Amino acid sequence: MSLPKSTAPFLFGAVAGAVVLSALSIGNNWVVSTQAKNIEVQDAWFEAQAAVCAARATAYREKTNSTVDLAGYTPDAREARNELAQKYAVALPGQDGPDPLVVTECSQMLNEAA
Repeated sequence: MSLPKSTAPFLFGAVAGAVVLSALSIGNNWVVSTQAKNIEVQDAWFEAQAAVCAARATAYREKTNSTVDLAGYTPDAREARNELAQKYAVALPGQDGPDPLVVTECSQMLNEAA
């Protein structure tokens, strides 16, 4: 079986396109790597821990009928949010204390909820 004469330019174009597309995708970090996946998993883990922290802090505030204002970025509100976040963030086994990223995320969630 013989190929038509127009097949060679088509094949060269397909190969050249594949090479250019590969170079562009690698050059622009369009490749999913294990490191990127691990970072996403770690971010999701911190967010889940922070959500638990914020829920615990909110439940405590409701139980004690706390009237402390947590909204905004005034020094008093920021300090109150950070204290609640430090108190209700959980230190996992093998950690000396709660992860600072969890405390920060929990504090931000408390600010959004206020």
